[in-house]
Amino acid sequence: MAAIAPRPHPSLALEFCGLRLASPIVLLSGCVGFGEEYTRVEGFSNREVGAIVLKGTTLKPRLGNPLHRVTETPMGMINAIGLQNPGVDHVVKNILPTLDFGETRFIANVCGSTIDEYVEVTRRFDDSPIDAMEINISCPNVKEGGVQFGNYPEMSARVVAACRKVTKKPLITKLSPNQTDIGENARLCIEAGSDGLAVINTISGMAVDLKTRRPVIGNVQGGVSGPAIKPIALLKVRQVYEVAKPHRVPIIGQGGIACARSAAVSEGQRWNYQLPARCGHEISR
Repeated sequence: MAAIAPRPHPSLALEFCGLRLASPIVLLSGCVGFGEEYTRVEGFSNREVGAIVLKGTTLKPRLGNPLHRVTETPMGMINAIGLQNPGVDHVVKNILPTLDFGETRFIANVCGSTIDEYVEVTRRFDDSPIDAMEINISCPNVKEGGVQFGNYPEMSARVVAACRKVTKKPLITKLSPNQTDIGENARLCIEAGSDGLAVINTISGMAVDLKTRRPVIGNVQGGVSGPAIKPIALLKVRQVYEVAKPHRVPIIGQGGIACARSAAVSEGQRWNYQLPARCGHEISR
């Protein structure tokens, strides 16, 4: 029998959007699939983190973008998965029942190409054991929906307001760095009913194959992540913090995390599955 991983040190526990988290470390959407992906790896346990954000979920199944979907960049990577997922009904009926909600908190990542789709996905997750929902209005690698909503504050707020009407569970809005004024977007989302904010999503970018002189990514562009974007992420978190602080709205800071000195775990998880445990241990010292 495998040994049960220890809980994070009690000093790390905190309240976030009305939820008691065992740790401030949150595994971000896409890093561990639908919460089960890394549980098959020896030395990793969901018990070591405060929450896990599940992979982006749409109303209907999506096949995602054409190949290639991922390429390396200096100190990072570009991905354009295209929100490949089995659809919200499959997630609620077949995946959520397999997760151990006693190990950690699970947050759904709600995606859509119309406001009505966002609302319906939110409604279906509301009637499930999921702890909270993250509204993904900022995914930069989908041609419809996310880019337009996430880059225009008024449209972002309309999505949040519509989702707010169909759930009392905590709503966290994931903000895009690919916009003119992220602070204004944060303000309007808070006014529309967002309980928390996730800052930032990936930064739009592309790579070119010098031999073919064509884009490497099949979708042409994708989201840049990894240590290279950390200074940008820190600035955006600061800009949002200045708006969110008077409203006491908490922020999940993310982007470019690769060591325990950072406040949350994002892309570092892709190449080091032991990073969450190491971060929790060093933060608690």
